[in-house]
Amino acid sequence: MKAPSFRLPASARSLAARAYLRTLAASKRHIILGPYRSELGFEALYWMPFLKWAMAYAGIPIERCTAISRGGMGAFYPAQHQYDLYELRGVDAVRLENQLDAQQRGLMKQTSVTKWDRAVCADVAKQQGIGKYFILHPSWMYWLFEDYWEERCGLKHVAKHCDFAVPAIPELPKGCNLPEQFIAVRFYERHTLPLNPGTVPIITAIVKQLASKLPVVLLNQSVFADDHSDLPIAGENVYTLPAIPPAQNFILQAAILARAQVFVGTYGGIAQWALRYRRPSLSFFTDFKGTAVAHRSLSQHLSAAQGVPFEVMDLKAIKLWQMALPAMAEKAMSSSQAAAWR
Repeated sequence: MKAPSFRLPASARSLAARAYLRTLAASKRHIILGPYRSELGFEALYWMPFLKWAMAYAGIPIERCTAISRGGMGAFYPAQHQYDLYELRGVDAVRLENQLDAQQRGLMKQTSVTKWDRAVCADVAKQQGIGKYFILHPSWMYWLFEDYWEERCGLKHVAKHCDFAVPAIPELPKGCNLPEQFIAVRFYERHTLPLNPGTVPIITAIVKQLASKLPVVLLNQSVFADDHSDLPIAGENVYTLPAIPPAQNFILQAAILARAQVFVGTYGGIAQWALRYRRPSLSFFTDFKGTAVAHRSLSQHLSAAQGVPFEVMDLKAIKLWQMALPAMAEKAMSSSQAAAWR
């Protein structure tokens, strides 16, 4: 069953979602969670916490569930079995389906169950030998939280349908050796932070300054799963990731984020993913248009509740910070604040 497409107030959507979850719980059928193929930020900040809450609310055991995501993210779902879209279909096919979704609906959000989604679920069910099954599709999460994103209800509506417990920390793959202490960095281009002659020199200088304090581990990916292109950065004390299969791409980044002292990079999904691991972060933008303030509000709420810094800065304002706080920042980095990162 797909999520309703008609407009209802947030309270009614909550009742409908809970009713569907109780239907899933009462049935003996298997449940497929997904397939999730959209943005990492929504997955980390909303979809995974929603699934964790939903399974606990309905009392659904993980033995009844199969997760479908990409880049290894299914390992974080409350499911006994995981399938990866990059193995089932390939990176290019997933990216193409997302682009088609965006062209048809005007946004890259899984607000409905597509034929492609149903075909993937059918293939997974066949591989598992499952007959009839239910789908708990991301469209339920998008429909449930739409009022919050469009500022028709408050943050409490999201909070009561999510469990923001720290995700499991993945093991590092063999051969991936990290410094004892390090800063995770990823600067990638998106509409809020274009990479151009005005921004690249500043970003390069930021990374150079970070590398003078602690080793920098770049989270730049070799998998081109979306329209975000990474800024290649090289220099002393700057390390890159080993080449890995696409189906391990995101889970490797998660393993590194969870072990980092801090994350620095573009404002977006990676910064929110770091927050889920309660890692301090400093992320940048130059133009906030086209990005919902609600995501930043939720992130800052979690930051305050958990006592974890989640700092978002306009890159154009960095000269003001340099004028106001150079000595203070240097002192903090060499004393108590540096210790707090550990």
